[in-house]
Amino acid sequence: MTLVDTLRTGAGSSTGEPAPERQRTPLGDPAADLRDEIALAGGMPELPDKIWFHKTAAAVIDADRCVGCGGCIAACPSRSIGVAEDGKPTLVKMCTGCSACWDYCPLAGLKTEALHAHAPGAGSATANGASAPAAPDGTAVPIELGRITSAWSVAGRANAAGVQDGGAVTALLSHLLATGFLDGAIVTRRVDAFHGEPFLATSPDEVRAAAGSVYHQSHPLQVLNEPLGKGVERIAFVGTPCQISVLRALQRFPWKYRRSSAGAVVLAIGLFCTRSFDPDALEKAVGAAGVATSEVARVDVRDGELVVRSTSTELLRRPVKEFHAASLKGCDECADFTGLGADLTVGNLASEPGRSTVLVRTEAGRDAWAAATRALDVRPLEDLTPVVRTAARDRTRAVRSLARPFDPEGPLWTSYTEHLDLYEESERSVQAPAEFRSHHFEVTC
Repeated sequence: MTLVDTLRTGAGSSTGEPAPERQRTPLGDPAADLRDEIALAGGMPELPDKIWFHKTAAAVIDADRCVGCGGCIAACPSRSIGVAEDGKPTLVKMCTGCSACWDYCPLAGLKTEALHAHAPGAGSATANGASAPAAPDGTAVPIELGRITSAWSVAGRANAAGVQDGGAVTALLSHLLATGFLDGAIVTRRVDAFHGEPFLATSPDEVRAAAGSVYHQSHPLQVLNEPLGKGVERIAFVGTPCQISVLRALQRFPWKYRRSSAGAVVLAIGLFCTRSFDPDALEKAVGAAGVATSEVARVDVRDGELVVRSTSTELLRRPVKEFHAASLKGCDECADFTGLGADLTVGNLASEPGRSTVLVRTEAGRDAWAAATRALDVRPLEDLTPVVRTAARDRTRAVRSLARPFDPEGPLWTSYTEHLDLYEESERSVQAPAEFRSHHFEVTC
């Protein structure tokens, strides 16, 4: 048995001698590698929580917990991480071992509940000056909406083709780009009904061409690790709560060696999100339900139902819970339904069909809202009961699903060794990384 095997299993050596002291954790490390063996053989083990990408991959990607936010790609100062053929992050060149991929991953080091707990106004939830609502039976409802200065039911005045729920985000961004309030917006456009791709839209036409939802995460934060282009200095970012959390961490904890465009984001728009899907798994599940997937033009989720449509007719309507197996497993660990770190949050709960709910949270959100309202049909929204109820349910699910403690008032980060300990007995325990995902580590490090 090699020292690597010893590290991975925590067992003694093949000679019957006790395992060498690892100075890491009492548990085995499935991501132990040749570097660990060399370091231990030389009596100079690395710092316990110096993280190479393959360690993050072992704990998140290969443990089937990745939520596709692209945070590891955006955080990497050497631009060593890209997207593999399986649609998940992988090394594309040498890893420097800076640990940033671990520190900014919402399923690894970053504790998003702690990130938002100390934000200005966190925990106060009001809508247009009214107190947050109680449950229908009159009992108190946990407040999980974060800071809100106003809430609105919204539809775009001039909708583009393919918009969803009134096209509020499309109309808002199109107007802000047309008036020069923004120079660009990172959005996700459909590749097909199940797959999307992130890109930087720099014109109203490009925003309108990306109208409509696609339930594929597609690593949109990776765009922040690419040059924005000449004259693009003020941009918006549209994403799910986990993506917004990582964006805020990148902005709050910048690093001079990271060539990130996170500082150019002046408007963060969060989307209500209970979970996202693996696009290939969802396509297979819809096909298994009797739908010819080649005919599918769009997939929507509203009021707990997944609705599949062609260009002219509804093909399928089922409870979304029937498609749970096609969802990303890591989403079960997320307690943030409403995008607590966003400037504006948008979703369809609490508004009638054909309209979106918009929560204005910050000064930046108020400025953008004031600049764009002429392009929107807006109505004050007083009753946020459905939003509160869903947010509370998501938090309950996350607390139950997390292998670590849910601790908003605790430390902002979890170390790799802590993660090994906490997740060892979980079905989401650290796994040996796929060889192809750490190829560059093996051949260059």
